[in-house]
Amino acid sequence: MKTLFAIAAIALLPMSMSPTSAQAWELVERCTYSKFFGKTCRTTFYEDEARNPAQELEDQRARRASIEKWEGFCRPQRTYDNLGVTRLVYAHKGCEFGRSE
Repeated sequence: MKTLFAIAAIALLPMSMSPTSAQAWELVERCTYSKFFGKTCRTTFYEDEARNPAQELEDQRARRASIEKWEGFCRPQRTYDNLGVTRLVYAHKGCEFGRSE
């Protein structure tokens, strides 16, 4: 009985695949060379998306603005506990969880 279910599942498998899933079977290998590590290769199942430098710059500006907003609100200060471990002290509660307003 289990064999019958396995055969039925294998028979139905190609019908359930969408046309876009065929791209996942394309293997792409990218190699880099280093004098310390030699040849290092990375195999992926599809092509990496093309980079958009303008979008990356905009994302970087947005991240920097978010960090500046958080630093302005929380005003983190370094302190050291009795074991010498660096601790951050914040001006408001919840800043250690990302609160920025």
